[in-house]
Amino acid sequence: MTSIRLAVVRILVVSMLLTLGARLYFLQVLDQDKLVQTANRQQTREVVLAAPRGAVVDDRGRPLVTNRTSLVVSVNRSELLTEPDKGAGVLQRLSKLIKVPAAELERRITPCARDVPRPCWNGSPYQPVPVVTDTTPSVVLTIAERQELYPGVRAESQTLRQYPYGSLAAHSLGYTGPVNQDELDAAERAGGTDLHLNAQIGRSGLEKTYDADLRGTDGVRYVTVDNRGTVLGTQRETSPERGNTLVTSLDRDVQKIADKALATEIAKRRTQTDKEGRRYVAPSGAAVVMDPRTGRVIALSTTPTYDPTVFVGGISRAELARLTDGDAGTPLVSRAVSGQFAPGSTFKLSTTAAEVMSGRAPLNGRYACPGTLQVGNRTKDNYEGIGIPGTIDLRIALAKSCDTIYYAFAQTDWYSDEARVEAGQKAAETLQRMARAFGFGREPGLDVPSGEQTAGRIVDRGFKKARWDANKSTYCADARRGYPEVTDGSRRAFLTQLAAENCSDGWRFRVGDAADLSIGQGETTVSPLQLAVAYSALVNGGVVWEPRLGRAILDPSGRVVREIRPKVRGKVPVTAEVLNYIRASLAFTPENGASGSAAFAGFPLDKVLIGGKTGTAEVFGKQDTSWFASWAPANGQARYVVVAMVEQAGLGAQAAAPVTRAIYEGIFGLNGKKAAFPGGRAPTTVPKVTGDKAAGG
Repeated sequence: MTSIRLAVVRILVVSMLLTLGARLYFLQVLDQDKLVQTANRQQTREVVLAAPRGAVVDDRGRPLVTNRTSLVVSVNRSELLTEPDKGAGVLQRLSKLIKVPAAELERRITPCARDVPRPCWNGSPYQPVPVVTDTTPSVVLTIAERQELYPGVRAESQTLRQYPYGSLAAHSLGYTGPVNQDELDAAERAGGTDLHLNAQIGRSGLEKTYDADLRGTDGVRYVTVDNRGTVLGTQRETSPERGNTLVTSLDRDVQKIADKALATEIAKRRTQTDKEGRRYVAPSGAAVVMDPRTGRVIALSTTPTYDPTVFVGGISRAELARLTDGDAGTPLVSRAVSGQFAPGSTFKLSTTAAEVMSGRAPLNGRYACPGTLQVGNRTKDNYEGIGIPGTIDLRIALAKSCDTIYYAFAQTDWYSDEARVEAGQKAAETLQRMARAFGFGREPGLDVPSGEQTAGRIVDRGFKKARWDANKSTYCADARRGYPEVTDGSRRAFLTQLAAENCSDGWRFRVGDAADLSIGQGETTVSPLQLAVAYSALVNGGVVWEPRLGRAILDPSGRVVREIRPKVRGKVPVTAEVLNYIRASLAFTPENGASGSAAFAGFPLDKVLIGGKTGTAEVFGKQDTSWFASWAPANGQARYVVVAMVEQAGLGAQAAAPVTRAIYEGIFGLNGKKAAFPGGRAPTTVPKVTGDKAAGG
């Protein structure tokens, strides 16, 4: 019985071996074509066809950002790998032709990975990789005529971002750059499908805020590849669709006027000296032109500035370092929107409104304006210690910018609040509440990306306490070590004493802090845009806008997709009577004699009446910052608010006011200037612009 079972097992084993052998013989000998066919099985891959990015135009449809055609040399790595030497010879020949080292070309076309250092290719491995832009026609011709020497290399025209006016409105417009992996991952998590590895996206300014509108819809080419990645042909493709056009409220001509006025005045101040005989440093400045009726921004000027073209095709590390260098003035940062500066007496708009509305300072009151005033244990002065004899009303206090009157208001407020705190009540902090109502101490809400606009600083008791809690140990350590690295003895002593005071009771909001706040000094900081928003509220009846640079989105045919409207953030708690009083006090009429009016000598005030307030902000260890906040016309419905600021340039009337004067002359066409706006009126309708026209075609 056992022998029978063994025989059966032997038969089964032999049968299985014969069957397996027969199958192997069939596959390897009789059906070789099937094996080859399986090995060479084709697969489909997608190659993205980038859509031309939409243009950005000004309020009259004139292009501010367009696209241009560039001759670009690209290398398809998947095709190179099919060469016997994996494309080494092709890269060597191409290197000599376009004057780029072969090793550098190899790095540029290698797909990025965790173990691959940059530069590398962040796109699809089947996508041609641009290795040089703006090449010459002779290079294109050589590659086309000798294709057998340059397999996998293409020379063709592509679209690149173009900024036809260079640095004009650069900080507002922004720039583009390649998407990174974190952004791709975030888009995928959010369910987005419109980003790909080689996408160019907005990186700053309006390019980033309205990126989804500008980017358009990419096309796709479906190619077949074999198991080695060799492209065998194209199955089908969908054409890319141009992005939408962004119409802005910026006006090209007014922006040019503001840029020129700012640059001219800065250059002039650098040749002049202060009262101590030192040349004015004047390292930077800003100007804002805004329509107070609508909240639309007409111009934002900043010095120093930059040309966004440096980001086209990738910026070098050296250039990026220059743009972010503090010693060079950090050209990449907008002083108009992101800058934080003590506003000086321009801040008295808010203080006056606060004191009158609280009942502390009646409009019909009379007030003493001494040259100096004792505030706590310190003596504070008017400018150069000059007072005004007798008593004056608030109109003269504003027009002549009497600091001591405002010190007295703030001191009284502070003692009242201290009494409330001691009684277990909450401090009223009248000045701070009004400042925030005017938009200070918070981001203005401009349509630029988060982080590109400042909230400034309005100091109160809560701020001081929170900062002290976070920094007490540092204050105490600095007081003990005494700043040995500071070579100036008086400066070292000052810093040591300050650190000791902060260590013991840096949480206190002192009477001196309140006095500084009342005239826009001390730790109070604002941006020029914030000041423009506040003065717009003064002249438009109290409306505080969230300002806008964007005006409308147009599709490629010129149809309005949507209008972009500024938002009303709130209304200042100030009566029309008080707003009218402040406006009338600061109009450049002969009876007012407002500070800053000297800068408008020879200006036709009978044609365009100007209203405005100067500011001269003192900064420890630096020369004064010059401010001027203004509006026009001041004898009717104001159509423009213009704010100018020049760092370390002296009095407001000496630097900032001349900048605003030049801007008004350019807007209205005064004193021989050509009017940027015929009749002094900005466009009110959305221009019709087609995609091709916006792109300059």
